[in-house]
Amino acid sequence: MTGMNICAHEGLASALGAELKNGPITFRRFMELALYHPGGGYYRRERPAIGRAGDFKTSPHQSPWFGRMVARQAEQIWEGMGRPEPFCVFEAGPGEGWLAHDFLEAAGPMAGALEYTLAEQSPAAEGRIRERLAQWVAGNADGPRVRFVDSPEPPENFEGLIIAHEFLDALPAHILTQTPGGLMEPQLMERHVALENGRLEFCEGPLSDPRLAGWLEGLGIGLEEGQSGEVCLASADWTEAAGGRLRRGAILIFDYGFSARALYGPSRREGTIRGYRGHEMVSNPLEAPGECDLTAHVDFTTILRAAEHSGLTLSGFTDQTHYLLGLGLAEAMGDERGEDAQLAAERRRAMGLLDPGGLGGAIKVMLLIKNLGEREFPAFSMKPGDRESLATLRG
Repeated sequence: MTGMNICAHEGLASALGAELKNGPITFRRFMELALYHPGGGYYRRERPAIGRAGDFKTSPHQSPWFGRMVARQAEQIWEGMGRPEPFCVFEAGPGEGWLAHDFLEAAGPMAGALEYTLAEQSPAAEGRIRERLAQWVAGNADGPRVRFVDSPEPPENFEGLIIAHEFLDALPAHILTQTPGGLMEPQLMERHVALENGRLEFCEGPLSDPRLAGWLEGLGIGLEEGQSGEVCLASADWTEAAGGRLRRGAILIFDYGFSARALYGPSRREGTIRGYRGHEMVSNPLEAPGECDLTAHVDFTTILRAAEHSGLTLSGFTDQTHYLLGLGLAEAMGDERGEDAQLAAERRRAMGLLDPGGLGGAIKVMLLIKNLGEREFPAFSMKPGDRESLATLRG
């Protein structure tokens, strides 16, 4: 069988084939190649992956009000830091740059102090973002300054705000499974990917990282027989690294996810790995590598533990609906006068950010702070719709 039977992109097919010829690989490695291979990875493609022309839509594509409200949160953090100049914002995985665009447009009093860094590893995506942010990339002595880096980790001794919007759910994850009981005792195994008769298939194998052996037990949970669930060591590693490099400021995380107890609950027998293509869910995540998005829900209990290990403090946790209401989205939209069709359409799109059955309820928001003292932010004054994840966040 040639590599082209694995996927359409020759470079990615060759890379997968070279590794699979030696036997099965972990799903984590498959996901890493499928998303980030330099030539054929989903996030390295020439065409946009996000938006109406892509495979999925995020809050910044839903409405510019999202970026405007994140700018409002940033301004509160800037005030809490004593209005430093420069005020540094670091965005990991900026997508198509719409969050940055709407944030910068709404920067207000902090605009002159703002240095906004976008951490983007795809040259094609960076090119599109540069065009979108052209007015700021060009530079203005009185306005925000924009720059690009390719490392998703902020620099050492960073002071300011780190934003991770739907970044953690796209980091490669391991899939663990508890084998059913029978002639042998149930055993914790890892899902691997094998090439069988020219097709990619799941199979079970040994745990590939020593940290996985006691990971779930460390969270005080376990999988039922026949149940699978994802463990994303990379998300914990990123959080701890970013927290360690942050000297003063905050990390603001938006993502799909739950507390560990809710995430690994018995109702999720098959875990949360999902593929998306053309705004539709792909039933088989091994199908068409490099052509569909792959995600796994975030374990916010693990994120909090990694954050606290690096000296961060939890300042708030809720869902997007309650977060944006707490920030004052409804009042801000009400201040916009006019009844024309364009304004009405913009308000309808903004309401999609609050939909508890969609983005509003599915996306959780976590704010982690360091060296900001005892401080409360109004965005987190309302409890999330998923109360179990708040009640069990610490395990």
